[in-house]
Amino acid sequence: MVILSAGNPGTLTGRGNNTYLFGGDEPTLIDAGVGRPAHINAIADVLGPQPLARVLLTHSHPDHASGVPALRERWPEVEVLAWPELVDAAEVRAGSRVLTIIHTPGHAVDHLCFWDDTDRALYCGDMMTATTTVMVPPAARGGSLRDYLASLRRLAALEPAIAWPGHGDAIRNPVGRIGEYLAHRTEREAQVRACLADGVTDPDRIVERVYVDTPNALWPAARLTVEALLEMLGEESSKGVC
Repeated sequence: MVILSAGNPGTLTGRGNNTYLFGGDEPTLIDAGVGRPAHINAIADVLGPQPLARVLLTHSHPDHASGVPALRERWPEVEVLAWPELVDAAEVRAGSRVLTIIHTPGHAVDHLCFWDDTDRALYCGDMMTATTTVMVPPAARGGSLRDYLASLRRLAALEPAIAWPGHGDAIRNPVGRIGEYLAHRTEREAQVRACLADGVTDPDRIVERVYVDTPNALWPAARLTVEALLEMLGEESSKGVC
């Protein structure tokens, strides 16, 4: 497996998206990047005379999927697969390996992870990173905090040895990292509940109060996560869950 940067650094993408190229009889790329020529050329350099056979998308957000047209222009016969063609628990070839598909909604309704049982390696897209938290939008943006937390717990049950995220460095202790994520979400929930108890209900005011240590450039993403948390609390309230 070769890690190739999509070459799209930014506030939300860090140094740029990771894409993962599997060599072998069916060369396969996890995530498409954004179509930058340098990324396409880097893939071609690794493949040599072989064509790219397949692209597996973790989800449809532009930083992961908008490079598909450029890949198809370079390799017209490439197969592009995503949810719902890729169904939960099915298997798919990636180079010389077989990966298991795990549907992990939460960050996006169509989010998938890919599990290599041989190496106990998890290709986890935007489920987590080694150093930052993940934006979880409300339902109107295709997200669900409840689903995201359930997806994290499902991944932890696999006991992966390593996780390869869509952004940043490899996660060498994925189960521990998931534990940190779950604890962080519990803390955020308590902070938001405290805001509500004080009569602070506007998402922007909650962000100002809760995300004081977060750079302002990330507050729009934080607002979406607050909306998702409020949505989850509203669902619990409607069901009589305290």
